[in-house]
Formats: sequence, structure tokens, C-alpha cells
Amino acid sequence: MNFMNLKYVLLLTSLILIGCDNKMPASSEQSTIQIHTEVGILNKLISIPAEPLSVKWEINESKERGTGSLRALLEFNEQDKQDILQKSTEFENKTNDRIDAAFFDTWLPAESKEGIETELVSGSYLLKDTFALQPDLFTQTELSPYVNGSITPLSGGYILIALYSM
Repeated sequence: MNFMNLKYVLLLTSLILIGCDNKMPASSEQSTIQIHTEVGILNKLISIPAEPLSVKWEINESKERGTGSLRALLEFNEQDKQDILQKSTEFENKTNDRIDAAFFDTWLPAESKEGIETELVSGSYLLKDTFALQPDLFTQTELSPYVNGSITPLSGGYILIALYSM
């Protein structure tokens, strides 16, 4: 390889490497979802009808589509959980809830799944005798776009909130 060809190869390689710089802005579709374990701004995004014992939540937004989802796992004492469930409205079509299998296996702690019978169906677990409820108690925040979705009562004091914006 002569000197001129070597120069062009090095120039081309340099341009390619500059294009691979990790400081380039990522597209809005490639977002890193951060899991939070403190209430933080969660109480501005959803209404929390009782003081939770523990929280775990995340937001996944798509700026290009103008949509997003919020998932929160709140642990309440048993009395608060029962009050929330009694004040929550059932959906018209009462069917067993479904949760993505990978999410169920990795995101939810073992104590929230105890005693729940599941059946794997097309990459999701069908939660037998576990029914989603309307999220009205959690969507009373005026400024939040997360107003659609459901809540799922789990074992112990756990309630899974799955909301989305359109």
C-alpha cells in the first residue's frame, strides 16, 4: 500500500471513529429507563392514597410518539392495601390479569408473587384469580399525563400500578 492510500485509509477510519463518539445525542427511542426506589417526584405523577412502606417505579417515554408509561410497585401495610382495593372499581370485563413474563420474573420481588398461580401464555403470565382494577385512586393528579391503565393487587401489601399516556 502506498503512502497516499494509507493516508486515505487513516482519514476514513478517523471519520468513522468520530461518528462513533459516545457523546452523540441518542435518538429519543433509545432511552435508558431508570428504576427509582424512593418516592421522589412519583407523588406528582400519580396520587398515592396511603403512605407506602416501599416503592419501586420507572417511566418509559417516547418523545417522538408523545406517549409514555409508568410502572410502580408500591408496598402498603395490609389495612391500607385493603382500603385501596375496596375503594377501587372493577373493570366491566372481569378477566384474569396478564403480566409480561420477563417483567414478572425480574422486576417483582418474590414476596409479591407468593401464592399467585400463573400460566405462561405467549410470553406473558396469566395470573389466575388476580383481577386488574381501575386506577382511579392513583390518577387524581391534575398535571400528570398518566391517566390510563390499571392496578393489580399482588401478594402481601403489594399493588402494581401500570399507567400510560396517549
